[in-house]
Amino acid sequence: MLIVPATDWCAEFSKDATAPDPQKEHTRGFYFGGQTKFDPWSAARGRLTAFDASTGHEKWRYDAAKPLIAGVTTTEGDLIFTGEITGDLLALDARSGKVLLRRALGGPAGGGVVTYSVGGVQNVAIVSGSVGVYNLVAPEIGGGNTTVSVFRLPGK
Repeated sequence: MLIVPATDWCAEFSKDATAPDPQKEHTRGFYFGGQTKFDPWSAARGRLTAFDASTGHEKWRYDAAKPLIAGVTTTEGDLIFTGEITGDLLALDARSGKVLLRRALGGPAGGGVVTYSVGGVQNVAIVSGSVGVYNLVAPEIGGGNTTVSVFRLPGK
């Protein structure tokens, strides 16, 4: 199975007629070779889609309220972990896409997700806080200090 996070947020790009000035301050602190006009943040969405690796057919899809930019980690126990830019850690059933767990992180998730075992107990760690250009184009998502949150999974 292939698990693919996605951002669905359109923008219009127009090429600069002249060579860019490397010292020039560009819109919102980033530059794509010309002018950029994003659709309103209210139109931005995300999704996590599972595809059958053999056939390419979609098996399930989780629709998120905003872009999914955090890392995605799968486990041998058919769990998928990711984070939402709205500030939650998600655990999903890899077979169905059903959300099994949602926990607030205190900031937008845009970094990596890892799982590891200590003394036979499984843990999940996720990075949240500042999410780069998203904080510039959508300041309402928050940000703040980069934080690593660790969750201990019940059971063996």
